[in-house]
Amino acid sequence: MRILALSGSLRAQSLNISLLREVARLAPPEVTITFWEHLDELPHFSPERDEDPLPSVVVDLRARIHEADALLVCTPEYIHALPAVLKNLLEWAVSSGVWVGKPTAAWSVSPSLEGGARAQASLVHTLEVMSAKVIHQASLCLTLARTGLDSEGRLQDPAQVGFLRLALAELTSAVEPQ
Repeated sequence: MRILALSGSLRAQSLNISLLREVARLAPPEVTITFWEHLDELPHFSPERDEDPLPSVVVDLRARIHEADALLVCTPEYIHALPAVLKNLLEWAVSSGVWVGKPTAAWSVSPSLEGGARAQASLVHTLEVMSAKVIHQASLCLTLARTGLDSEGRLQDPAQVGFLRLALAELTSAVEPQ
């Protein structure tokens, strides 16, 4: 089982990236979680740019989405919405159709009491418009401050570890056998 993890944050030490790394650590051996970490290299999307020859970073993104059995997208919340860089990634992916029918979990993590719920709702809506197969049982919003992670970036709250494991199990169970 191959899951592609995408963070909507450009910050190297973001809570979103930390959470994705934590779920990769918690994943069972039959699940491989890989990261695509070139968000800041994507050019601004424009339909005029979406023709051959495509930028190599776009080719790579689309290939990785195509090869994945499922996708895990984790977004921060900026001004009550998902960040523009993540929306840009989604715009580059939508025209190719690689995301159509792909099992996808939409996560948000934030120190706010809502856990980034507005950004997560926006992400879910956009993914559904793209015809992704959003797995609502695998999607979550977590309230998490940097203090909720130990010095190795591991979640300290057993309940939150349980949420991650359950969400990952829901996502993997939604993948059709090949």
